[in-house]
Amino acid sequence: MADGGFGDAEEFARARLDPLRRFAYLICGSAAEADDLAQIAMIEVWQRWSRARENPEAYARQVIVTRNVSRWRRWRREVPRHDADARPDDPAGPVVDNGALWQALQELGRPERSVVVLHVLYRYTFQEIAAMFGEPAGTVSSRYARARRSLRAHLSTARPAMRSGRG
Repeated sequence: MADGGFGDAEEFARARLDPLRRFAYLICGSAAEADDLAQIAMIEVWQRWSRARENPEAYARQVIVTRNVSRWRRWRREVPRHDADARPDDPAGPVVDNGALWQALQELGRPERSVVVLHVLYRYTFQEIAAMFGEPAGTVSSRYARARRSLRAHLSTARPAMRSGRG
C-alpha cells in the first residue's frame, strides 16, 4: 500500500507533517527553514494530489529536497548563520542526539550536509540524489567524499571530549 491508506491530502498532512519537518530539518539545518520547506511540500502535495496520492511521502520529500537545493544554489555566495534557530525544541532533537555529530553536520556546507543526510540516514543512492539535485552522480559522490573527510576530521578532535563525558 504505497499511499499509506490516506484518503486525501488533508489526512496525509495531519499524519505526516511532523516527520517531514524533521526530515527537512536534517536536510537544511534550520528549524525555521524546515518549517517552511515542510509546509511548501504539503501545499504541493495538496495541489497535485491526483499525481502525489500514489506515494505522497516520497513526493513531499522530493519537494523538500529540490526546494532546499534551489535555496542553497541561490545563496551559494553567502553562508547564512541561524544561531537563533538553535532552540531546545528543535524537531530533529530526538533524531540527532549526539552533540558532536550534530555540530560536525552544521560545519558542512548545505550541499554536503544534504548528501550525507539523504545517503546515510535515508539510504538514497548517489544516482537518486543526483536526480533530485539535477546534477551528475559523480558530483554527488565527490560531495559525499568531501563531507566524510570533514566529518572525520571534526569528530576526531571531538572524540577526547566525548570519551571524557562518559565518565
